[in-house]
Amino acid sequence: MRVLSVSSQVVWGPVGNSVAVPALQAAGHEVLGLPTITLSNHPGHGPPAGFRTSPEDMARMLAALEALGALHDLDAVLTGYFATTGQVEEVAKLMDRAAIPFVVVDPVMGDHGRLYVPQEVADAIRAELLPRATCLTPNCFELGLLSGHAVTGIDSAIVAARSLGIDEVLATSIPVDDARIATVLVTRDDADSFVTPRLAQVPHGTGDFLSGLYLAARLAAPPRAALAAAMAVLARAIALSAGRAVLDVAGALHQR
Repeated sequence: MRVLSVSSQVVWGPVGNSVAVPALQAAGHEVLGLPTITLSNHPGHGPPAGFRTSPEDMARMLAALEALGALHDLDAVLTGYFATTGQVEEVAKLMDRAAIPFVVVDPVMGDHGRLYVPQEVADAIRAELLPRATCLTPNCFELGLLSGHAVTGIDSAIVAARSLGIDEVLATSIPVDDARIATVLVTRDDADSFVTPRLAQVPHGTGDFLSGLYLAARLAAPPRAALAAAMAVLARAIALSAGRAVLDVAGALHQR
């Protein structure tokens, strides 16, 4: 299937499109990767060099792709990191122009109790993208922020997810106890969770990778089966990355 993926692009230390695009391509999907920002590395590895895609450039790029017919038969859109409110608005306008069957919004806004995007970008994601989402993939902090509910465990995560009124919510890093965290999938009619050990020093990019893996599988399978497939690949990536600074995406996908 054909997927538009809009997120960050990094040269080293895969996050954003650098992990989501390979996950989708490994499943056989055609992916159009549109960068919101291009960086040498994730800021967690040190100060990056790079540049943002201006909203005006993004609008011109989308218009050129539409003129070529590349966006006329999209099966899905995946959104991740946005650097400016104008970028969010351009993607929202595209969603209104195109009939897109499945929209996955990874609300990349913050973690560990703080925002790492400007407040106005977080507000734009909430106002412009959540109403257009088929599926939302927040971490624990983002789920609590977007829902207005305190998320302290699996049960409260289910309540928070259902309050958003979105068909599917895949919430990550939900606390279980001091030694375990959960990934929780909430649909209109069901809820399921995968409980895994709480690991220290996991490389950046696992959330972005899971969003790409879930969408890749979800385009061919129902939610629960898609989550099981995605979690299996993510677990391989984390295991292969033990002791390394960056996530071993290629190794995990190669073993599929």
